[in-house]
Amino acid sequence: MNRINEFENNLRLIITDVIGSNDNTNYKVSDKRIQSWKEKRETERKKYKEVLIENRILYFSDFYDLKTIIHKNWEKFSDILGEKKRFETFFDEIEKYRNTLAHGRRLTTSQENLLNGITSDLKNAITVYRNKNEMIEDFFIRIINVSDNLGNSWPEKLSKRAQPQLRVGDEYELIVDANDPKDRGIRYSLSSNGKKIVDVQESNRLIFNVNKNHIGKKVKLVVRAFTPNCEYQNIASQLISTTILPN
Repeated sequence: MNRINEFENNLRLIITDVIGSNDNTNYKVSDKRIQSWKEKRETERKKYKEVLIENRILYFSDFYDLKTIIHKNWEKFSDILGEKKRFETFFDEIEKYRNTLAHGRRLTTSQENLLNGITSDLKNAITVYRNKNEMIEDFFIRIINVSDNLGNSWPEKLSKRAQPQLRVGDEYELIVDANDPKDRGIRYSLSSNGKKIVDVQESNRLIFNVNKNHIGKKVKLVVRAFTPNCEYQNIASQLISTTILPN
């Protein structure tokens, strides 16, 4: 992941934590912008023939929308981001660098150094805020979202869960969006009824071919993310209910 994407992803993570990321979240932006995000999501859905890995509406907003959301809800973000003018200055610098790269130009060494500094500053601000507030999330891994190649997603705070229907012969893919506050290396696995379906791996893409041994009316898939290099047990899991039919 490049540093600009890292900066952007951290902003989306903050917004998700503080405000939310579902269709009913009040971001305090115009209806026109919300409609634009929905149209972009629908375009992606049609482009990939209903297979939409990411379904959260916030993730279809433009980069500049993130600044607007934070600006409109500044009272909720000030404890994390500090001085408003400072944040806006850093954001504007990142936006200029995005445009530079988008037009095929390279960043200078000094620009790369500043980019690294701004990104690290944002991550440090998040860490300081969490430490100050003694948040549990400061110590343990979280699964923020799981999505599949059928267009379903299981966000962390969503109560109503999708229950996909699969058939023998299908190739099923799950993508796990996990975050460890200490930036430790994350490993992933998938199991059902205590049996491994996808063994421990570094990739957050869990792919398997459905076979007759998986058939069942209520099959529970357990997605796990953990950090092996940790002095304490640091594991998160997401349960996905499925129905698996014969071919």
